[in-house]
Amino acid sequence: MPSLSQCIERNRTHSEHSYVLLAKLTLPDGEEIRLARNPHSLVYPENKGVQQTVSVAGDVLSITNTDADYVAVSITGEFTGSILFQQLQGGTWHTVETFISAASSTYAALPNTQYRIYVASLEAGKPFCALAEHGGLWQALDFLPGDIEESDSYETRGLSLSIGNGGGIMQPYLEQLDAWRKQHGNEFVKVQLLVVNTGLLDDPEPVGEWHFVDDGISLPAPMDKCEIKLGIDDVGTAPIPARSINRDFCHWRTSTQCPFYAVCNHTLAMCRTDYNRSEYIGAFPTVEQGGVYG
Repeated sequence: MPSLSQCIERNRTHSEHSYVLLAKLTLPDGEEIRLARNPHSLVYPENKGVQQTVSVAGDVLSITNTDADYVAVSITGEFTGSILFQQLQGGTWHTVETFISAASSTYAALPNTQYRIYVASLEAGKPFCALAEHGGLWQALDFLPGDIEESDSYETRGLSLSIGNGGGIMQPYLEQLDAWRKQHGNEFVKVQLLVVNTGLLDDPEPVGEWHFVDDGISLPAPMDKCEIKLGIDDVGTAPIPARSINRDFCHWRTSTQCPFYAVCNHTLAMCRTDYNRSEYIGAFPTVEQGGVYG
């Protein structure tokens, strides 16, 4: 994060611009959900794409996709007309999708070529359009951190994040998370909160940045909001070093470390007999019995 003197200078030179809260949720399978608490979606940092309010037919926003992963499009605000998302092929613009109302779409596995948003017609309204490459679009969505929960016990103070579920937008992600955890185990969702100044969207360093993990995610009735209890790694009770040296007990906790960690009992015997992976076990069979931390 920037220093105090940098924050003071930014406030002095860009006080006329608003500050926006961003949230990034990284699911255990690597998929990212990027949200902006703002009336319209944002491209951040700005070198990831283009964004502007369009007002007349013929307005154009274009990018060259250098990352073949995906391109994201967002159109917010009421309007009457048609806005085209187009791809350049053989010197000719081909329409991929036509928007006649506010919407967002992501297009995966696209070739490295030029893409654009083209306003074909606009009878009313001034929608805000954003076109971004991988990781650049922060989708406008209603979310808000809750009040910090105080406790009289030894527990640390708690913080929650409430995300709107209008149109069931969050439900597929929760179902995806639930299916992944059933197969691989209960890994955390990483939550990152950022504050950016809209006059400094070209600066990749946010005004503020905080990192959490989920202590629980739910979609309580009437299912209009997704509730995430935020927490941090328990540094107060964690052993140092973080992993003890055990003879027979495996410490692998992610699918990257071992594809069977979620269904294994973490013993050397099971690793050897059921999976034939004893040479990869996250333990130290040559040490003496018991845990060693030194």
